[in-house]
Amino acid sequence: MIKVLLVEEDEADARRACDMLAEAGEGEIQVTHVEKLSTALRRLNRESFDAMLLHGELIDTHGLDVLDLLQAALARMPIVVLADQKDVGKERQAIQRGIQDVILKKQWTAEQLVRSVRHAVDRKQAEQHLSYLAQYDPLTALANRALFRDRLVHALASAKRKKQEVGVVLLGLDRFNVLGETLGPDGCDMLLKETADRLKQCMREVDTVARLTGDEFTCLLEGITCRADMETVARRVLASITRPFTVKGQEVAVTASLGLAVYPLDGQQADELLQQAQKALTAAQESGGSSSQFPASP
Repeated sequence: MIKVLLVEEDEADARRACDMLAEAGEGEIQVTHVEKLSTALRRLNRESFDAMLLHGELIDTHGLDVLDLLQAALARMPIVVLADQKDVGKERQAIQRGIQDVILKKQWTAEQLVRSVRHAVDRKQAEQHLSYLAQYDPLTALANRALFRDRLVHALASAKRKKQEVGVVLLGLDRFNVLGETLGPDGCDMLLKETADRLKQCMREVDTVARLTGDEFTCLLEGITCRADMETVARRVLASITRPFTVKGQEVAVTASLGLAVYPLDGQQADELLQQAQKALTAAQESGGSSSQFPASP
């Protein structure tokens, strides 16, 4: 079932659109009709829709700035504009701002309207999937390196303004190559997914947990007050990882090493902070693993 929010002031056109969608949609499209954009925005705050059909006159009346009001909606669902007349310039601008399609009322047919809605929904889903793949790790569903770095940059900018500290925890599983030889690819994937789940359980909702590559994970902690906060988190993470894992019905003993770094003490920029955390992780692993370290003092 495709749920469509129809925003149309003209009652006759609204009735016609509803009839068209019911006829050609073969019962697969459910339409909710409202007359005003303000009503549509209120509905969107409390209800989810798969697509919106928006009368172009509303854009003409309020200007393209009306699309700014719909940014949250545009991010999660496609919008198709119903235009009274052809205007290539406005149509191009609207599509550049995120509108999926523009249909002329004078030329619309039931098949065209339904096809436009279905194609818009499919395109939006494909777009969201590609966006997800660009930002999240497909195995663990954690943020990937690119998204983590982006959030770290923003966190550091905010911390600089507020004169706060930011912590980075870099985790690597000890002797992961040896575990890989024993568990095989499928077993390793199971181990990594369970590691991701345990890491998330150790963090607050506001913290970002990411998988960088292979067996390396990282966590972004905003609003910490001192290195002692980081040490508390590190103890919690190490205790969680040392609990036996169950992989393919067998218990597996795993340990991890952590590299800890704090802004601004250990670095001023995102890449610098990550490099310092990596150095600390390497030092922890070389010292025997199952421990955490801060970067060595210069």
